[in-house]
Amino acid sequence: MPDLPEYMLKKDKPTINDFAPDEHLYRRVPEDFWDDAEIELDSIDFPDMSVTRESLAPATSARWIGEEYVDWGVIGFQVSDMPSEIRFQGAYIYRMRAVHAPQRRNYPHSEVRSFESKWDKPEEQMHVDKQAMPGVPREAQQEWRELIRRRSRIILRPGEEPGEG
Repeated sequence: MPDLPEYMLKKDKPTINDFAPDEHLYRRVPEDFWDDAEIELDSIDFPDMSVTRESLAPATSARWIGEEYVDWGVIGFQVSDMPSEIRFQGAYIYRMRAVHAPQRRNYPHSEVRSFESKWDKPEEQMHVDKQAMPGVPREAQQEWRELIRRRSRIILRPGEEPGEG
């Protein structure tokens, strides 16, 4: 197993919340959720989907879980592929944005976060986290996940290294 690369350590590096529209976000996918033909919906989380930033690390960095390197698959999509807004049943507006959320041993760690607004008060946004999930209609969650799934591409298959395949 390789050692955790130096670029993964946060140390005194700053949080960087400027994301270029063409920057890729990478997500590791366990073999249970892997299908060689297409990306499965269970690969996409809602809310606060964990991803790795292309500008801070290569796609293989998504395979690190703490000190352990796993040979899972990696999918990716560009920041511009995230739906900026989903209007749902004339009652809610959901907005998505990438947020750099570095961890001590995973500096490139980021999240795709969701925010909810009432239709008649679009300027008031609430971060949809795990505690707010019961209030988000399942259909809205599925719509968001499906949009990301369709825009994602396979970057590395399980066990594959860059340059193979």
